[in-house]
Amino acid sequence: SVNIIGLIYINSLMAKYIGPDNFGKINISTSLFIFVQTLSWFGGDNIIFKRMSEKTKSGIAMAMHTRNQRRLFFFLSSSAILTYLYLYTDVTVFLFGVANCIATYYIVMDFFAIYNNTQLKSKINTITNITGLLIALVIRFYISYFKLPVYCFTIPIIIIPLVPYIMRLVYFKRTTSTEDVSKSGGIYNRYMLYAGGALILSGLSTDIYTQISSIFLANVISYSTLGVYSVSLTIGGAWSFVVIALITSFFSKIYSEKNQANIDILLTKINRLVIILSLAALGGFYLFGHYFIHFLYGDKYMDSVKIIPIIIMGTMFSALGTICYRYIIKESGYNYLAKKMVLCCILTVPLSWLMISTFGIKGAAYCFLI
Repeated sequence: SVNIIGLIYINSLMAKYIGPDNFGKINISTSLFIFVQTLSWFGGDNIIFKRMSEKTKSGIAMAMHTRNQRRLFFFLSSSAILTYLYLYTDVTVFLFGVANCIATYYIVMDFFAIYNNTQLKSKINTITNITGLLIALVIRFYISYFKLPVYCFTIPIIIIPLVPYIMRLVYFKRTTSTEDVSKSGGIYNRYMLYAGGALILSGLSTDIYTQISSIFLANVISYSTLGVYSVSLTIGGAWSFVVIALITSFFSKIYSEKNQANIDILLTKINRLVIILSLAALGGFYLFGHYFIHFLYGDKYMDSVKIIPIIIMGTMFSALGTICYRYIIKESGYNYLAKKMVLCCILTVPLSWLMISTFGIKGAAYCFLI
């Protein structure tokens, strides 16, 4: 709910104030540091979650002893990205890169969120995340309202992960004892390198096929085009929280159901619901989308009206894919999913470059759909 309010009012105010070019510069920095986040974790977020779920003390020891390993991966990958931004982009992109670098560090160090989830304390994560997000949204509002310099928007980028990290760190230290955590961390680091190596390829593949269009748009066309595309992705996928909530609810039943006939009925229902809601979102945008974009974002973003219907259809297929993904997990088809992600990555990179080079922003939207 906080995200949606921020999207509808405050983020649109920010986008209108700074314009598509600067909005694109913010998004390209964010896209690049998603790779840093994945490389720094090195698959460790999934490994630590599993270990904490099975053996809490061992999981805490693993998370604490592998912090320096994550710091090393973070330093190497972030240094490479910042060097590239410093040499080949302008000052604005570099400054937002530095802000995303700082923000990514706190995300990578924050194993407390994983711990809270495994201990059925997810409400702590929710409260802390909302606190950070609300503070960031208020700062964005004041920067936009008083028309402060664009680089001031680096502050909320850092605030969003920093505030939850500090709050969760304090909560962890007050509620959890770490006195009996093993002093020897060598075995954990070796295990993390071995087990994480199998997961990092899948994670990077996902990052590449979800972020590559943004990178190509900025480099092949312009930051301004990327800014319009980013708004289109945000609006075109804004309604998906409804279907994700429904999918989550249905799969709590599907995972516990033993009768295959009942599972098939539930799968049929959720697929139909996703399609119906997607078509409703598409119809609503056709009727009111032009006025919505004009009122909230302004004339500079009107090109997004042409591609948001394509994004909505792509979001529908993404939701249908999520249903398939979760059902394959129920059937333990992990190897298939890993191969699928790598294949998507191999197909997406040349397809994205070809579509964007030929059709521009519409090519990026169709690539998202395909």
